[in-house]
Amino acid sequence: MHLKADTGLSRGGATAAEWPHLLTAAGKFQAAGFITVRGLWSHLANAEDPADPALHRQLIAFGHARAQAVAAGFPRPLTHLANSAAALQVPEARFDLVRAGIALYGVEPVPGRTFGLRPAMTLESTVILTKRAGPGTGVSYGHDHVVRRETTLALVPAGYADGVPRRVAGRAEVAVHGRRRPIVGRIAMDQVVVDVGDLPVRAGDRVVLFGPGDGGEPTVEEWARWAETNPHEILTGVGPRVRRCYLTAR
Repeated sequence: MHLKADTGLSRGGATAAEWPHLLTAAGKFQAAGFITVRGLWSHLANAEDPADPALHRQLIAFGHARAQAVAAGFPRPLTHLANSAAALQVPEARFDLVRAGIALYGVEPVPGRTFGLRPAMTLESTVILTKRAGPGTGVSYGHDHVVRRETTLALVPAGYADGVPRRVAGRAEVAVHGRRRPIVGRIAMDQVVVDVGDLPVRAGDRVVLFGPGDGGEPTVEEWARWAETNPHEILTGVGPRVRRCYLTAR
């Protein structure tokens, strides 16, 4: 077991008042052979700002919790506190282990800072149908978007059931043939419509919703901005029916 101390996030874990009782109970269960305490941990509330006084209060509180654990008979437990942001910029929070989350996707965890991470996830689909549309043509539910000039509309089978947020309608872009083209009309459950202009797009062509940005495609940070959220929600929101393909780095 790993025992969790609540040092200030106010979610899981034992408060400072509860911590001694948790240690006592854990010690009894360990002595009886029911459990083995392997680690101590907590969770930071704002590791993105190293100057935040609350961060330093949490580090101090965690130090007290560790000292009490040692005094209670748990001399060398694995200790972990740092998330991605703390692992990269708060050395005193690294301890024995770090719990990297967003950094595993290669997404920078601290707004305004760059640590040299490279995005590791690409979300792509294919065009399944194209059609020419003239001025005045309404697109998708409610006709929130109306075509202004003759263009080609491409249907892409990725919708909000797959993790494409509905609120990006009218903002989001995808990459087709290396060119950014806008998603037009409302996001549907299973599909979106892309205005590809006069590009020679056909059924079967690759569409990149987001990726590392090397080819000019949108990044997950841009999708988060369009959806008014953070990259975490975009990445974890990709639905289970989206096929995963894992590549080995070389």
